Amino acid sequence: MKRIEAIIKGRKFTEALFGLKKKQIRRALEAAADNAEKQKEEAAIAYEQAFTHLADDDVNYQLVIGEMLAHKQTIISAGATIEAVEEIKADLEAEITVEAE
Repeated sequence: MKRIEAIIKGRKFTEALFGLKKKQIRRALEAAADNAEKQKEEAAIAYEQAFTHLADDDVNYQLVIGEMLAHKQTIISAGATIEAVEEIKADLEAEITVEAE
């Protein structure tokens, strides 16, 4: 439908914009979850690789353990972010009552 037709038909234009906004919000939530999942996976790989460094001859244990802690914290934080995104999705899909003005 052309924009002029939408303007003439009144609310149809607003409903079209509303649908676009909903799609944008859903995409943003999916992107946030995807980013967190990627961070979680990368941190998990780096965490596992850190174990091999503990066997090195001239290893700085404090440095490696500090890196492991940082990776583990990233894994935990990313997991919490993924859970939060799911909760936000559920909140957005919850039924509400709208009072007429």
